[in-house]
This record gives sequence, structure tokens and C-alpha cells, in this order.
Amino acid sequence: MTDPSAAVPAAPPADGARSRTGRARAFRQRQVEQRTSRRTRIANLVMVGLVVAGAYLIVTERPGVLLNAADTTRFGPAIVVQLGTPTAGTLSCAGGGTAAVERVPWVGSTQPVATGEVYVRIYEIWDGDVILDPNVVANATASNPCAGVPPSSALLWYLVLAAPNGTNELTYTQAGLWQPVAGGAANVTVANDSTLLLVSGASLAGTGRGIAVLGFAGLSPISGSVPL
Repeated sequence: MTDPSAAVPAAPPADGARSRTGRARAFRQRQVEQRTSRRTRIANLVMVGLVVAGAYLIVTERPGVLLNAADTTRFGPAIVVQLGTPTAGTLSCAGGGTAAVERVPWVGSTQPVATGEVYVRIYEIWDGDVILDPNVVANATASNPCAGVPPSSALLWYLVLAAPNGTNELTYTQAGLWQPVAGGAANVTVANDSTLLLVSGASLAGTGRGIAVLGFAGLSPISGSVPL
């Protein structure tokens, strides 16, 4: 005998039950959407961080590289200065004492570069901070890069440009820029195989610093750098 109750369909859920089920489903959907949104924001932040970090490392390790990559319709072709591996040593100063010196070879450049077109920066490779040379006195002769007293601190420095034959031609400070050692012009073409002599109170070699040569020749950006 057939059970009469088996043919009777189950009663639909009450309106209150349907409402609670709908609210629970909507709550779960909102949670899924919020988690997805958070993951998207985190991924975007990570991507932005990677881009910023990459640009930061490029700029601090090779100052001017972004400038060199500029739109050539606005700037002329980039001029790259090739600097060789520095060698560290010491100098006996005519005014007494000893100075540290980093000899940086100026191997060459893709186009001729004059001193009046470039400036020099000593910088922290990690964060790009520039090491200033406040009130430093650059005292050199044609044969002695330290013809006075040595700089009083490792963070005080000046530069001497030596010709390929070893004759000191110009000095450089951030305040005075390029100055001739024994009269003559301050704006001279830098010959291939010249040397940049970085004179300081203590050696900057292996301390996370670098030397950069930057500037413009007409509309062409100039850049070259190397870690000390």
C-alpha cells in the first residue's frame, strides 16, 4: 500500500528562512569580493614597489642613465664617458701630512667632452646622496696633486684632472668648479686616457661610494660613473 504522505511535496521554506539564506549568501559573496580586492591591491603595491626599487637601483648605480634614455626628439644623442677601475693610494702633501687618492682612468667618450660641459659628483651608491665638499681647498701644481695640506676629513674631497702624460691640468671643487693649475683655460677638452685624481682626507675606496661625471654638450646628455 502506498504511503499517502510520500506524494505530498515538502513545504517551501518560510519567508524568514529565505531571507536569512539570502543574507548569508550575500555576506559570503561580499567576503569573496573583499578578499579579491585586497589581493589585487597587494599585487599592485608589490608591482609598484618592484618598479620603484628597480629605478632606484639604476639611478643610484648609474646616475644619468634615465637622462640618457630620454626622448631623442627633445635631447641629442647621449654621450657616454667610460671610466676605468679606480686604484687607491696615498699622496705626500707639500703642506705636511698624507692624503688618500683614488686614480680613476678617463678611458674615453663617445664624443669629445670639454670640462666646461661636465660636473663631478661623489655619491652614495645605496641611496644616491651626494657627498659635498664644503669649503675644501684644491691646491695642486703641475706635478703634485696635493701641493697644500690634505683635506681634513674623508668626506672632504677635491679632484685633479691629469693629462695622459701625467701633468696635472685642472682642479675641481663643487664651489669653484674647474680651475687651471698653472694658468690657462678652465674649459679644455678631456683627452682619452686622462686620469681623474680624487684627493680626500681618508680613502673612499670600497665604502659604497661612486664617482659620476654628468652634464650636457649642446642638447646631448653626458654621463659616466664607476664605484670607488
